[in-house]
Amino acid sequence: MTVEPLPRKRALNIEMGISLGVLLFSWQIASLWLPEYVVPGIQLIAVEFIKMAQEGTLFWDTLLTLYRIWQGLIGGFIVGALLGVVTGTIRKTEHYVVPIVNFIMGIPALSWTLIVILWFRGTEPRIFALMVAVSFPVFAHSVLDAIKGVSKELMEMTLAFRPTRIQVLRMLIFPSIIPHVLTAWKVTIGFAVRVVIVAELVGASTGVGFRMLQQQSLLNMSGVLAWTMVLVISGLGLQFLITKMESRLLRWRPTTP
Repeated sequence: MTVEPLPRKRALNIEMGISLGVLLFSWQIASLWLPEYVVPGIQLIAVEFIKMAQEGTLFWDTLLTLYRIWQGLIGGFIVGALLGVVTGTIRKTEHYVVPIVNFIMGIPALSWTLIVILWFRGTEPRIFALMVAVSFPVFAHSVLDAIKGVSKELMEMTLAFRPTRIQVLRMLIFPSIIPHVLTAWKVTIGFAVRVVIVAELVGASTGVGFRMLQQQSLLNMSGVLAWTMVLVISGLGLQFLITKMESRLLRWRPTTP
């Protein structure tokens, strides 16, 4: 009698559940031996979640932080995609634009945080400018590399029909760069979450980062870890949305068995 293997997706879910269970169990065991301010028990973190939900901060501050992340990423994507398309389709512009993009990419996120605090007034303009500054180079390089990677044979075949520049972009370039753009989104989301939290720690009076700073000032490790878990869940949720979008937009691609 042969036992059929579990479907791949179900097997992955079981493996993930086991690994997370081992992590939580190990954490709980460590909390029995270490001080609460070092490793608080899972029950203490759960109590903080309940407290945050009752106070209303869990929903509103998380929503505000997610709004800042999406707003900044969309702005960075628009700027980066436009630069990538221009440098990838117009000859010689790459030699002038890419060095500037690389220079901006080389500026650390913490430096950008201090710069935007001096340049802008108000929390929202500062965070938006910071997000655009740190994210658009990634999108620009992704779009540019995707355009440069378009099949030469497909390009020659398309140009044989004498299409307009708009038709080339719509029928060849855009479909070819979608996988690269979605990958750039998935990579940038994790980085964007960290950048927004730094900005909220430094110059905001709302949001998840500000709440973490509050808990740190109270020496409440359980509160800090509870808000950290909010960030982890939010980041995974955003990446899940991008993955779903990817599976829908790229459903034409063959899947490996």
